[in-house]
Amino acid sequence: MTQMYNFLQRLSGVTSFAMTTLMALVVVISLTTPLIPSDPTQTLTLHSVHTTTGRKMDAYDVDSKNAEYARLTFDLDADLTSMFNWNTKLLYAFITVDYLSDDFSTNTAVIWDRLVRNKKQAKLKLRKHHNKYLLRNFAKTFEGISDANMTLHVNPVPYLGIMYDTPLDSIGVVIPRAVKSVEKS
Repeated sequence: MTQMYNFLQRLSGVTSFAMTTLMALVVVISLTTPLIPSDPTQTLTLHSVHTTTGRKMDAYDVDSKNAEYARLTFDLDADLTSMFNWNTKLLYAFITVDYLSDDFSTNTAVIWDRLVRNKKQAKLKLRKHHNKYLLRNFAKTFEGISDANMTLHVNPVPYLGIMYDTPLDSIGVVIPRAVKSVEKS
């Protein structure tokens, strides 16, 4: 005697097969998206680096008045439209400054960022732009830091899959020592 499957057992089998197929498709999409070719063009130019000290920048940081801060002026021309594909939700573009110091082997600070939500916003043209975020060393001074690099990164944020970092352009930066300001009494 053969037993007939009832409606719920058949529905469970069809749902299980559909979910397994869907998960396999998601894995294939997430693994193949980084392989889609893109050819972004970019130019990053540094105009000047100025350091200052003696400012009260952060009300909650007692050492901020004695710390040195670097202000960078740069140009950025980038065409990121080729990085958009059918699985790209948005692009996260950011500029970092990397340097070596005596206290830490590697220091990386984000000084500027932008969310690029569509192809219309993917052409970045910044002229004499300043860093959006403060650049300060943990040692409160830039003494002993000779080599620094400013790098443009772009992280495509996919609908399915993982984010991956794409460093695009890197230039050398020399961070000068700040001239101590004289406080008036």
